[in-house]
Amino acid sequence: MLASLRELFLYQRPSRTTPSSPKFQASNASASSRIPTPGIPDKLSFPKIINGETCFPCRLDDFMNYLTYVERNAENLRFYLWIRQYVQRFDNLTEEEKALAPAWEGCLMKDRMKFKARTANQRASGVRRQPFRDEVDRIVQTFLVSMSPFELNLSSRDRNEVLDAIALTTHPSAFNAILPHVESSLRQQSHPNFIRHALSTAGDRRIRVMRWGGILLVLLAVVIAIGLSLGHVHKAWRIVVPSILLLFGICSILDGQRSVCLVLMAFDGRDRLTWEDSIEASIVGDGVSAASDISDIEKASIITFDMFDGPIPQDHSRRANIPDPEKKTFIKHILMGGETARGIDPEVKRLQRLIVLQNFGISSFLTILAIVILALVPSGNLY
Repeated sequence: MLASLRELFLYQRPSRTTPSSPKFQASNASASSRIPTPGIPDKLSFPKIINGETCFPCRLDDFMNYLTYVERNAENLRFYLWIRQYVQRFDNLTEEEKALAPAWEGCLMKDRMKFKARTANQRASGVRRQPFRDEVDRIVQTFLVSMSPFELNLSSRDRNEVLDAIALTTHPSAFNAILPHVESSLRQQSHPNFIRHALSTAGDRRIRVMRWGGILLVLLAVVIAIGLSLGHVHKAWRIVVPSILLLFGICSILDGQRSVCLVLMAFDGRDRLTWEDSIEASIVGDGVSAASDISDIEKASIITFDMFDGPIPQDHSRRANIPDPEKKTFIKHILMGGETARGIDPEVKRLQRLIVLQNFGISSFLTILAIVILALVPSGNLY
């Protein structure tokens, strides 16, 4: 009970993080990439998403689509998913095959010369090819070479170190110089920003309308309160009319600031996510019917990933993101948005309700203060 009340009063969405922010730099410097990020519950944690244990809009393919179409920075997740699969496949090799690609021993010159000598002896003994050599070379051309299609943002020192290691071995340890940086970037920057975006129920246009509409309502409430207070008007009218406008005005402003909408949640609706329009054409082009059961969206994420061509969502629950071709009236679109909010991850819906309750609570508190002030102000009796 106390924990729920504490969360109700103190919960905040994950703050937006950039590579230049002090929080991101501190997490990189202290190697604290596995420390939980404030505002992200365990059910929406980075490992849960990567392992496919979450539902829409926090599935793995949603994460990839967010990085592809919103942040335009999907190379880290592409590489991270590949290296996870690569480590598993390398571990499944026989001991003889593993011996062809010994572990990378470090970047010191002395160790490097020893490693080269040992590798040369192995090649001289008849070893012709290391396991996955063609695949690793392709990864180099895709992620590590300058001006490559998905070039990772690496320092020249880290880039040179991993290229030196890959030139000598295909062992997963050859990537140790860059893996911590990639994982830290995903955990401390991309993942919090993705969760922050996924918690939104309102699109950009609705957010602008809510903010400016809320400001107008607050200004109107102030004008009406002053006007009624100057005249000979019953105190009940002087309090009720401005208070109602003030309540909804403040609530609208707060909802706009936190990208949620009380009206949409009341009518079980949501606006389309940023990436949904971008992927709709490609899914329909692949022959996936747009008219499918919305309940499919409740399934966990299962994605087949092509490292070099991009995300290929094979999870048929993806079809549920394409709405039936239904014509909505203007009023219905305002109240229910572009999509039905069924099938949303339960933890996401819980946090959205929590944010809306916080906004309404703050609005109610400020409105009560205004009511007290209006009740104490005497009538002007000017008209």
